[in-house]
Amino acid sequence: MSEHRFRPLIAAIALAMALAGGLSVAFFGAATESASAYDRYTIEVSREGFNPTTCRINRGDEIQFLNVDAVPLRVYKPGHGGLPADPDFVLQPGERSTVFSYTAGTTDRYYTDSGQSVEVLTPPRSNTWQTSCAKEAPTPTPTPTPTPTPPGGGAPPKPARCWGNGCAVMPNLASDGE
Repeated sequence: MSEHRFRPLIAAIALAMALAGGLSVAFFGAATESASAYDRYTIEVSREGFNPTTCRINRGDEIQFLNVDAVPLRVYKPGHGGLPADPDFVLQPGERSTVFSYTAGTTDRYYTDSGQSVEVLTPPRSNTWQTSCAKEAPTPTPTPTPTPTPPGGGAPPKPARCWGNGCAVMPNLASDGE
């Protein structure tokens, strides 16, 4: 008969555990959905090179190349140990490449035939980090400006109490007059 007294208690404990599990999934399960979302980044390529020149992305993100020049351009990633380049493709003007997905921590460098390169990095020890794969602003060409010259055109004036060919500068201690 003593077994029957504990059935309502065990049922209440099981119900409480089920509610606690359901609440934890409801509150903490939603946070993992955003971590599984991915982003697609476009890397522009022209005769001047890649824009951006460094692309830091998260695991699960994707990249795609876009030819923004008026001529066809070759993009490739050199093979290792004598293997052929993979990938190796030519983009026509305005054409986009296939999508490349990054699922592991790595550092890849893509090149053009003229020697420019872009570095694509994904985190080596975690799934996410601070991304930076935004288009860079072009570097402006500096406008030449005349160099200022001292007035009078000659040597600067000598300090007071200076005689001879040059003046020695000596360290001095400051005092407040006392």
